[in-house]
Amino acid sequence: MKGIQNLRVDYSGHLIKIDKMKNNPIEEFKLWFEDAKNNNIVEPNAMIFSTLSNKGLINSRTVLLKNIKDDGFIFFTNYESKKAIDIKKNSIVSSVFLWKKTERQIIIKGNSVKISRDESTKYFHSRPEKSKIAAWASKQSCELDNANKLKERFKYYEKKFKGKKIPIPNFWGGYIIIPNSMEFWQGRPSRMHDRIIYKKRKNKWIKIRLYP
Repeated sequence: MKGIQNLRVDYSGHLIKIDKMKNNPIEEFKLWFEDAKNNNIVEPNAMIFSTLSNKGLINSRTVLLKNIKDDGFIFFTNYESKKAIDIKKNSIVSSVFLWKKTERQIIIKGNSVKISRDESTKYFHSRPEKSKIAAWASKQSCELDNANKLKERFKYYEKKFKGKKIPIPNFWGGYIIIPNSMEFWQGRPSRMHDRIIYKKRKNKWIKIRLYP
């Protein structure tokens, strides 16, 4: 397409002080995430989440981070979705947070496993009512030949659960991404971007600076 080659932005970030970064990348992530929130980034918890199918194909989509724990990052989904089927076959995953306003990016690679049913249930009951109904109504990743069918299913469950406590579906819940590497990227002038990667060696995190 004409003009694409001329689309470019010169970034303005500062060099990362690697010695000032936290020893644990999850703690460093929290600092960057708070900075993103303080800069009023829309949905700073949106991440591109990639899985591998049983045929070795990469599947990517956007999901929302819902909690940060000492050992990883939590999101929720339908356990019958494409991403859940991929995870069941191969737990290796990758996620990317891109915050253009602050000229920053974080890449997380690791393994994803289900969280406890109690933890999933607790979060489900904190959701807005219509989000709970949507969890029941959507056959996530399945073919939908008529958009009206989804509306009908939503209305059906809305009526079914009217005036009642909506239970968590047995096909819905959370996963935690347990990282084995995390890369922190800061955009800088003249494409001299700064990249710091944390890698786990013998259960300890080490920090390495990479060429752009």
